[in-house]
Amino acid sequence: MSSPDTAQVVIDLYILAALACVWMYQDAKSRGKGLGYLAPFFVVTAVFVSAGPLLYLVLRGGREPEAEASKI
Repeated sequence: MSSPDTAQVVIDLYILAALACVWMYQDAKSRGKGLGYLAPFFVVTAVFVSAGPLLYLVLRGGREPEAEASKI
């Protein structure tokens, strides 16, 4: 991190990663998944930032949980 601009980008990316982890946790909880299921996604997010949430989206499928689908 040779310049303040680079540091700001890295900090922003990890703030985004933390927010994505919060979202993944809430989404997985509403789908009945536990922390054991999420741990690999959190590790991938910590290392590769955007790859963890993208992988989670791909593997979770497109269907909404039954409780949310009935609200629509």
